[in-house]
Amino acid sequence: MAMENQKPLPTSELFWNCCEICQIDGFWYMAKGMDRMAEFRSGFEPKKDDILLTSFTKTGTTWLMALCYNILDVEEGGDLLATKNPHEVVPTLENDFLVDRVQEMLLNCSPPRLLHTHLPCSYLPEKVRESGCKLVYVARNPKDTLVSMWHFYNKNFVKVDPTAAASPFPLEGAVESFCSGAVPWGPFYEHVVGYWEESKKRPDEVFFVKYEDLCRDLEEQVRKLATFLGQKIMDPDVEEVLWRSSLNRLKELEVNKNGVRKELPYIPNFTYFRTGTVGDWKNYLTSDMAQRIDQLTRVKLEGTGLSFDDE
Repeated sequence: MAMENQKPLPTSELFWNCCEICQIDGFWYMAKGMDRMAEFRSGFEPKKDDILLTSFTKTGTTWLMALCYNILDVEEGGDLLATKNPHEVVPTLENDFLVDRVQEMLLNCSPPRLLHTHLPCSYLPEKVRESGCKLVYVARNPKDTLVSMWHFYNKNFVKVDPTAAASPFPLEGAVESFCSGAVPWGPFYEHVVGYWEESKKRPDEVFFVKYEDLCRDLEEQVRKLATFLGQKIMDPDVEEVLWRSSLNRLKELEVNKNGVRKELPYIPNFTYFRTGTVGDWKNYLTSDMAQRIDQLTRVKLEGTGLSFDDE
């Protein structure tokens, strides 16, 4: 039988003794989520006034959700995030697209719809670009991203795979897979650069922000985000957004200390919040690990005009 026209099967491997990941078009995705991702890519109907938050995993996604939700909601006078985790309010489409409440929200919520995806820019549904909807991307220092990932998956993977060992996955192995790119939604650098380049091509439609800049001057970034999102908010509203979206406040809310989402019961809400600090990698990475990542960062970002603070 002729085999010339058959598509090659995706490359797959085990990620951190946690789950199987598959490689498609140069990026890695969780094998269990492939069907849901395909449904999102084929079935999602974007609207011009949609706001799509985008991010690599563990780069400030939860905080970005809270910030943008509160910027859009501040004039309404409510405080929904006091009782709901940001991931429950802002659906991640490749995970939640087929969930009944998300389908109802997509059909019936008033514009703008605030949504999220971890998909790389090159793998977004073509309709997203054609729609002219706005994208907001948050990026983070790769060393802090890696350390945050390491903590997150070590806290949660035993519940995903009850047969896995309870001891933490070795940090040396985590560095190896991160540098090779074989992590969910990776490679990290190609993911970041894809959105960075898109933000330079379409600055009116793609907003690129660094996690470190959010930490350094949150008020300035909130004002920039509000302008990009078409929201005219007064000084008292800015102060309200800053208070509602404070990481310290979010961490201490009951829903984020003890809550869990129905769709992902094996990931407690508290695991979305850890230190939130810049430079935490210094407490975990050896000098050799840090130098390896730094060297790769220089190579991958050369000529892009993009850099990360090394605090």
